[in-house]
Amino acid sequence: GINAEWPITAGNNNNNSTDAGGVIGNISFDTDEKKEGRASRFKKENAISVSDTISSMMQSANKRGGEDVHFSDVHLVGTMTSLEKPYLRLTCAPSPDQVRPENILVKALSHIMNKWKKEQNYSFVCEQLKSIRQDLIIQNINNAFAVKVYECHARIAMEKLDTTEYNQCQTRLIEMYENNSSVGNPREFLCYRILYYIYINNNSDAMKLIAQLTQVQKSDDDVKFAVNVFNAWCSRNYCQFFKLYLDAPKMSGYLMDSYVQRERNLSMKVLLKAYKPSVSVQKIAGLLGYPDIQTALVYLDDLKVVYTNPNKTNVDCKKTTIEL
Repeated sequence: GINAEWPITAGNNNNNSTDAGGVIGNISFDTDEKKEGRASRFKKENAISVSDTISSMMQSANKRGGEDVHFSDVHLVGTMTSLEKPYLRLTCAPSPDQVRPENILVKALSHIMNKWKKEQNYSFVCEQLKSIRQDLIIQNINNAFAVKVYECHARIAMEKLDTTEYNQCQTRLIEMYENNSSVGNPREFLCYRILYYIYINNNSDAMKLIAQLTQVQKSDDDVKFAVNVFNAWCSRNYCQFFKLYLDAPKMSGYLMDSYVQRERNLSMKVLLKAYKPSVSVQKIAGLLGYPDIQTALVYLDDLKVVYTNPNKTNVDCKKTTIEL
């Protein structure tokens, strides 16, 4: 037959001989050059494997109608060191040098928050926070720092009345709080969640959530406030609703700002019917939660109400109802 023996060393035909130095025959496998080559090969293979996995997940997500990609089965650690990075929708699998690791993201968050305090540029800050969130998702980071990022972004979004961005943060926070209720501020954001249901006019889900509250949650001041607001809104107790609005804790007032004008318009219709033939502007200001008469007058002028006199001290309920 064919002799396929591999001549390893002269005078030694034992193919299994290995010395203590990692040498098989005269071929060394533990030189620095070979170690670096092996490490480099494994990095490339790992990057290809991760890239293929992410690409496959993204294609699957697109087939499902563009749902968010989840990276729980992918282990990717970024190497990028930039504190600022534009947010781009993923159209292809990211490589490690396009993603920032957690220690860089911590610095990036501090940098962005400092810029927010100094410049108040929401468009820039929103993009940067979305970019940080994206890097967290790609690397499957769901710890206390990740919660901090989403809470920061949610608060800023509330302040700028960006309910779409707020809701994205809220949805992710719900998941993270369920996995670890000891991180972040779950009860504070539970309050915002109830208030958000009012914004989207979702009575049923709000009532389900309130029915499931634990005793600890029920005793929390923020949660109590949100439940009271919901009850006032549900029962059309506008007087109580606006009274609570003026005393909203933490970021609650910002979130309520996104729908308080809608509720004022609805309550104004009720008010005009209840106070015929006329009602004072001072009364309207108090009932609709305005801090003073001048602010109320701006609202009433925009609404094009009909006043009973040139001094604008009283509103003609009958004529205003016809105009509206």
